[in-house]
Amino acid sequence: MAIKYVPYFPDTLEGQAILDNFVRTQRILRYRDNDKIVERIERGMPLYEVETQEIVGNNPNHNMVIRGECLSACAYLKDKDIKVDLVYIDPPFASGADYAKKIYVRRNPKVAEAIRQAETEVDSDELRAFEEKMYGDVWDKERYLNWMYENLMAIKSVMSDTASIYVHLDWHIGHYVKILMDEIFGEDNFRNEIIWCYYGPGSPGMRQFNRKHDTIFWYSKSNDYNFFDNQVRIAHNTKTVENFKKGLEGSGFVNDTYDLDAKGKIPEDWWEFAIASRFPKDGEKRVDYATEKPWMLLERIIQASSKKGMLVADFFGGSGVTATVASKLGRRFIHCDIGINSIETTRDRLIKAKAEFEVMEVKDGVSLYRNPVQTMDKLK
Repeated sequence: MAIKYVPYFPDTLEGQAILDNFVRTQRILRYRDNDKIVERIERGMPLYEVETQEIVGNNPNHNMVIRGECLSACAYLKDKDIKVDLVYIDPPFASGADYAKKIYVRRNPKVAEAIRQAETEVDSDELRAFEEKMYGDVWDKERYLNWMYENLMAIKSVMSDTASIYVHLDWHIGHYVKILMDEIFGEDNFRNEIIWCYYGPGSPGMRQFNRKHDTIFWYSKSNDYNFFDNQVRIAHNTKTVENFKKGLEGSGFVNDTYDLDAKGKIPEDWWEFAIASRFPKDGEKRVDYATEKPWMLLERIIQASSKKGMLVADFFGGSGVTATVASKLGRRFIHCDIGINSIETTRDRLIKAKAEFEVMEVKDGVSLYRNPVQTMDKLK
């Protein structure tokens, strides 16, 4: 049970919801049951007891790995007056897909004794593992949008005034969420629709073009936002430089401002990075987590919208790429996820990266991804 409810924003009066940044009296995106979210926003974010499970290193920067729902984690941060400088989230896409990962059953404390017995009898690593759902990405659009609305409102409430948020989605639901973000953050605070392109084989019998891109919506909390363009410059194409020089020579302005070219250019809003791989160009191998995103994708986002010492948060942290990249780039980090898979994978990944952090658990009643019955059936 929640200890108390934390208002989303300090100027929220009892019984009054701040639902958008527009001079309007009703929600923008209309769909069945979209009024039901109003009651939860009015009530505030539920705050639960939070327990420390482990502290790795001295952790002077107060880095956190939190097991709990996004809403519960934001309530905790809000109550502690912790402000985040950059948010990247890769929430479920409402795609109807199930993602699975092999988890060694000996990690489940509820069946520890059975595992010890089984391991004396079973030699095969394959038999010692079982398929566990990371999450069932199965929603109807109405429930998904209400859930996203509440989460985005909670995230906004813990963002600093100069913070940005990057929301990673695909064609299933992205266009709906874009409208929600216009409502929550304001149309004027929309910065970019970033297209992440990647290659891959098509399926036999396809009757459409191969879908090989995701969409990332970048919004700032205000018009005064962080963008460190010098940290994300890329080299100009050689042919482009040659043509540019020729053009300047012909115009008589060959020396004017050409020294700026040495800094490179700000990248376009389409990014071509390979998907997370066992043999990536950046040398960072994937950790065999189904929804893992590539290192270079997070590196560009973090370098663009934060600098060393700033706090980067991922409330659907998955494999822990965001936290790990943030740590290696000298940022503070918060990793949050409801899945024990995610927490264990991220913990191991951060330790390997020599990061210092605190593992915490929100006592919000969420006990997903621990299924002793399924585990025992697999063992048998």
